[in-house]
Amino acid sequence: MLAFLVQRISQAILVMFVISVIAFAIQDGLGDPLQQMVGMSVSEEEREAIRDEMGLNDPLVVQYLRFAGNAVQGDLGISYFYGKPTLDVILEHLPATLELAIGASLIILFFSVPIGVYAAIRPQALLSKFFMGVSTVGISIPVFLTAIVLIQLFSIGVTVDLFPADTGWGQSLNSALSTEAVCRPMAEVTS
Repeated sequence: MLAFLVQRISQAILVMFVISVIAFAIQDGLGDPLQQMVGMSVSEEEREAIRDEMGLNDPLVVQYLRFAGNAVQGDLGISYFYGKPTLDVILEHLPATLELAIGASLIILFFSVPIGVYAAIRPQALLSKFFMGVSTVGISIPVFLTAIVLIQLFSIGVTVDLFPADTGWGQSLNSALSTEAVCRPMAEVTS
């Protein structure tokens, strides 16, 4: 058991190392962080002085070793985008991240697990086949497309006018199927 644990921890450290090297190597192709920080209004001499001060003129290996040494000590550097320590930015956004992760876990726990158990117990049932079909389609659709559709659905809103609005039941069904009525109060609360 101890050997298995040591093997897994070693693999995790190796994976984190490889990911950090790849991420650090591709950052050069993402643009000049100095341009994002100071814009175009700074002279070339001042740019070079700032680059030297920040260590951006050092070879990539030296920059990575400096980053890795600081990261092991808990110093992830300064965020170029926010202009403050990266660890502070991470901790500032951690509550929203945990809220999403806990919400997704609860959905999985209360919906997906019972549906999966039902589909495993009764694989030939019509409802089980429906759930399997929906899950296959859900897995097949790219995540970015799902995100765009969900943003449209829950943030911007969709108005449904399938039923005659001049009748009470038609108006009720239209408003029940529309997400705009749900999105508007949320937008008012958040703004």
